[in-house]
Amino acid sequence: MNDIALTSYIDPEAQLGQDLKIGPGAFVGANVILRDGCEIGQNATIQGPAIVGEGCRIFPNAVIGLEAQVVDLQSASGGVEIGAGTTIRETATIHRSMHQGQNTIIGRKCYIMVGAHVGHDSRVGDEVVLVNHCSLGGHAEVGDNSFISNFIGVHQRMRIGEGVILVGPIAVRKDVPPFVKMAGAPFRVVGLNVVGLRRRGVSAEVRAEIKRAYGILFNEPGTMAEKIEKIEAQAPLGVEIQSVVEFVRNSKNGIYQGRV
Repeated sequence: MNDIALTSYIDPEAQLGQDLKIGPGAFVGANVILRDGCEIGQNATIQGPAIVGEGCRIFPNAVIGLEAQVVDLQSASGGVEIGAGTTIRETATIHRSMHQGQNTIIGRKCYIMVGAHVGHDSRVGDEVVLVNHCSLGGHAEVGDNSFISNFIGVHQRMRIGEGVILVGPIAVRKDVPPFVKMAGAPFRVVGLNVVGLRRRGVSAEVRAEIKRAYGILFNEPGTMAEKIEKIEAQAPLGVEIQSVVEFVRNSKNGIYQGRV
């Protein structure tokens, strides 16, 4: 049975699952799909097209699915898709895609804290944490299991690899490769995200291999392409090293470097 406050607004074209809780003053627009077990706090706004996965919790005054912040936006735009089990806290904002038929995507079991912003066409992986008042520009990408601390601004089209920790405040203007910790001024790699790697069951041996790969990328002479060839030639690559190599190979913005 759904528990829907009388003062909320549910558009007739919205599709509601079971066991929903929708608070006073909440707005659920046309073409919004709420899967089973969602909780929508008072005065939260969800405009469609939007899909909110099972068991999501959306807190008071969060705003999801409004149009992209693009000055010359002229055409009909796309939607938002939020994975199951994600939490979106007070006053957070998630804008829909600027392209019809496409979505801004939030993965499963993410935690988006107070005042955080996800710009249009961003792609956020599973189990990502966005801390209070951090901001992703349009078309930004964040890999699974990454943690972005408060007051970090990720410039549009930048890529954050999986398993990353970013410590701010700072503006991110390059791609951040997987499994690293970033901090300082100037902003740089200050080590591996050892805690995160341990939590995902990565052995000490594999962590050492990741460290050796970054030692080649950051410290040895040659182009990035030459360094990648050297890493690939050394031994059969595990999943984590493959992730690093492919991320660096596909970077169009350059990567942050430092020490591991």
